[in-house]
Amino acid sequence: MSDNLLTIGTSGVLASNGLLNTTSNNISNLNTKGYVRQSTEYESSILGLGVGRGTTSRMVNEFALKQLRRDTSNVAFYEQYLAEAGRVDTLFANNANSVGTGMTDLFKQLQTANNDPANNSSRSLVLGSAQTLINKFNTQANLLRDQQAYINEQLSVYVSDANSMVTSIAQLNKEIAGYGLSINTPPPLDLLDKRDEAIRKLAELADIQVLDADNGEKLVFLSTGQSVVLEQGKFNLLSADGDPEISRKIVKMQLDFNTKVTAEIDSNKLGGKIGGLLEFRSQILEPTLNKIGQLALGLGDSFNVQNKLGMDGNGLLGKDLFTLGVYSGMPYRQNTGSGQVLATVEPGEGKNIPPNDFLIEFVAPNQFTMSALDERGAVIAGSAVTQVTGTVAYGFEINMDTSTGAFAAGDKFLFKPLSVAANEIALATTRPEDLALASPVRGDFTLNNLGNARFGDIKVTDTTAPPFATSGVLTGGPFTVRYLGGNDFEIFDGTNTSLGTTGAMAGGLYNNVMAAAGLGTYGFDFNITGVPKPGDTFTIDYNTSGFKDNRNGLALSSLQTADLIRKNAVSTAAADNSSSLTEAYGDVVSFVGQKTAQIRIASESAKSVLAQSEAWYESVSGVNLDEEAANLIRFQQSYAAAAKIIATSQTIFDTLLQAAR
Repeated sequence: MSDNLLTIGTSGVLASNGLLNTTSNNISNLNTKGYVRQSTEYESSILGLGVGRGTTSRMVNEFALKQLRRDTSNVAFYEQYLAEAGRVDTLFANNANSVGTGMTDLFKQLQTANNDPANNSSRSLVLGSAQTLINKFNTQANLLRDQQAYINEQLSVYVSDANSMVTSIAQLNKEIAGYGLSINTPPPLDLLDKRDEAIRKLAELADIQVLDADNGEKLVFLSTGQSVVLEQGKFNLLSADGDPEISRKIVKMQLDFNTKVTAEIDSNKLGGKIGGLLEFRSQILEPTLNKIGQLALGLGDSFNVQNKLGMDGNGLLGKDLFTLGVYSGMPYRQNTGSGQVLATVEPGEGKNIPPNDFLIEFVAPNQFTMSALDERGAVIAGSAVTQVTGTVAYGFEINMDTSTGAFAAGDKFLFKPLSVAANEIALATTRPEDLALASPVRGDFTLNNLGNARFGDIKVTDTTAPPFATSGVLTGGPFTVRYLGGNDFEIFDGTNTSLGTTGAMAGGLYNNVMAAAGLGTYGFDFNITGVPKPGDTFTIDYNTSGFKDNRNGLALSSLQTADLIRKNAVSTAAADNSSSLTEAYGDVVSFVGQKTAQIRIASESAKSVLAQSEAWYESVSGVNLDEEAANLIRFQQSYAAAAKIIATSQTIFDTLLQAAR
């Protein structure tokens, strides 16, 4: 009997000691990152002879753990997204760098110059404001491009961190699998903790899915479906090489034993910090940079076109005020040809440039397709247009340059002019005389006319037309307009040769007389107001010495409210698809602010959900000091009681020995 008591007491002491060790270990690792609370449970021995086998295990709720990983990825995604978006939002909230303020000041100075067009000082202020506006374009674009470089750096760091975690998980898998799954082999609890912590850290970087293998390993997959940790310690790595834009890093999958084998990863579903970076870049940073570039080209092109329709301070036809740059397409690596794509803004077509990147594909000799891309790089439905080299598509004159070699069918190019346009724009002149505020054409009525008709609006539409072949002269002029009666006018050139008659025009509505006379290619037109009498004549000639004229200056000022910016690459015929310069910049600021506000709300919501997941997980796997303290007292008491059993067995044994003497 005493022998049984000794066995029972000894097993009880050992069991209580094991429970005390487990509890003490839990308390000691209270602040250990990734530590999972352990619990030791014992079986009763056969024949009622004390405590049997004991097993120490981790207290883990797999459902809570999976939810925690998913919510960790979501919070990391939105926090990263918000941190980057906040920088851009702050940039546009700073009036010192505001393009909108710069445009307002430019038009204000232009209005001042229109009040005294012969004053060179006022013209100089216009050019000074134009240069300040260019500086603001450059500053905003540079800050946004600095953000791009920062994203590339961060992406490289995060990819390196992810690869470290992947390698660590794969190595821990091998070590854990090496212990086997035998019932006689205690599980490596510390290694299991380390593996779960490595998986958690990987979940911060990217959204992942985890599956259990039969041998105890954890198989890890990206949410996009690619596997990063396989069985038997094998794994894949991530890389961040851009194609075709080397300066724009993307995430790819590559084999650890053959880095040349890569696979594309859908960055839209990547999640975590890496996904947050890529989503911010595609949804806020790049669209914003494109919109600023679009604004620069729309403004620069419209000013160039209108200035060339005027007469400058030297009495000559106006010239470009801004240079807009030459843009090239970036070839994809799989291209087999050597040709290059070059493009410039077609004069007067800046208003047709949408805020998009483009895909250009060579389809036949001297022929290509040009498609607008959305923020994620996908071709926008209905946007593809087939063009012949040298023609205009989406506001750009596209030329397929074969000076470096021929194209091959299927060669593709990524065309991103707007991403650099705000950096490329510059003043084409610093001479105030080059600001063309006057109209190059003026009209007069003959003093002895019997009627009260006068010239109305005289519009110059094309200074490349034949009458403007020689700057400073209206070739073929002065032109004479004679009213024949019956609402009919006849046009004569400087040699009194008839050029054409209008025929009967609508009574009292003598608009676009040149076009009505079949002279619409002369580059200018005019209206007649009032009531003419038969025989009344009017003359049109070059505006020589008309330096106090501000008609073209007023046309330049009207660009402030003109619809010069295209909203979308594709829209219906009835859609409002254009906006003014001021409206377009306001849309950019609103776009950034609205996106940032949305992400801020989503971030707060994700944090709230994560807090609930952490509480759920900690309720099972976390160390509770109150609970462990209670266990410590209870196990101390059971240890003392078991020791008492041993003492009792000793007393019985001594009594039996004395009775036998």
